[in-house]
Amino acid sequence: MPSILFINRVYPPDIGATGRVLEHVAQGFVNEGWEVSVLTTAGDHSLAGEELCDGVKVIRIVSAFSKRSLLARALGYVLMIPALFLRALLLPRADIVVTKTDPPMLLAIGPLLKFLKGSRLIHWAQDLYPEVAEELGVLPKRGGVARLLREISSLAMGQHDLTIAVGRCMEERLRLRGLPPEKIRVVLNSGVEQEIVAVPHEGNPFRKAHGLDGSFVVMYSGNMGRAHDFSAVLEAARLLQDQGDEDVLFLFVGNGPGEAGLRLEAEATGLKNIRFLPSQPLELLSQSLSAGDLHLVTMRSEMAGLVVPSKFYGVMASGRPCLFVGPDASEVACVIRESGVGKVIPPEDGAALASAIQEYRAAPDSLQVAGERGRRLQMEGDAVGGLVKEAIKLQARKP
Repeated sequence: MPSILFINRVYPPDIGATGRVLEHVAQGFVNEGWEVSVLTTAGDHSLAGEELCDGVKVIRIVSAFSKRSLLARALGYVLMIPALFLRALLLPRADIVVTKTDPPMLLAIGPLLKFLKGSRLIHWAQDLYPEVAEELGVLPKRGGVARLLREISSLAMGQHDLTIAVGRCMEERLRLRGLPPEKIRVVLNSGVEQEIVAVPHEGNPFRKAHGLDGSFVVMYSGNMGRAHDFSAVLEAARLLQDQGDEDVLFLFVGNGPGEAGLRLEAEATGLKNIRFLPSQPLELLSQSLSAGDLHLVTMRSEMAGLVVPSKFYGVMASGRPCLFVGPDASEVACVIRESGVGKVIPPEDGAALASAIQEYRAAPDSLQVAGERGRRLQMEGDAVGGLVKEAIKLQARKP
């Protein structure tokens, strides 16, 4: 039986987008007859130790990770990487080791594991570091620390047998890094939200519980992070409020470092058509996502190719159209244009966003067709199949 080890900071029941994607893929490998292990950390909803979860052996180590501040987060990452490496050394050899990008720079331990244990290596890049940290202002652009981290990252990536990019925009970034095209494969995170179902409004307890009946809900669900730009959303809310479109409600469900500023700006500008709700438990995800009529996904222009918002796939699974406010080169924009599952809005163009909302509200049939098209596309996606195929080919290579 072939064996594979995934290494990532978070794994369910602990909350995190990379963990959700990993859980689905790990289970897919089990179903394909692989022996699957996941090396991760203990979090708010889990304890250190080993357990078997639906055929996946999950090994959790103690972590000092904290989100209290950027410094605490950075220190947690620095301490976590060697801890994961040392624990991986004690595990039985896996035919293939997959490093992810949570924590950043985790891929640096891959070549060491390859040298010491002889495993094949795949780097599954959900984000690109240190570029993300530079664009978010965490590290000075082209500064000494960023240059050093980029050199380490590029060297380590070159030692991996294969790098998985989650979008064509990311593939281009990897090529600019100097990674040979034959060492890159594009496998989208599609098909990973199979548990989400589309709940009709009339039978949705979430809409009733939060008084949403009678409102045309434009929802943003998930992390409100530094990579997301909400200026166009606030401008669209202001325009629609000024025009008297009182039934349009912008609903933010989640939290993150950008939430406080968003709340303050909405209050300062007197926006009455914006509401906030906390993150919802996973068992209510179908209801909460389906409570929206439209969904927002936003991204700063400079992040194109560095990240691909995973929330997009949950939106499609819920059977709702997506309004993507972000760069035209992003994988999300490409999928929307190619498949007709929503609209692409230029960054910071609140007027275009307001117009798109009005168009969908005035055309319920278009709303339904785009939503159904998105759900069908998501259900037909095959991230598991793509990764399994690449793992099988890699395993079959001669040393």
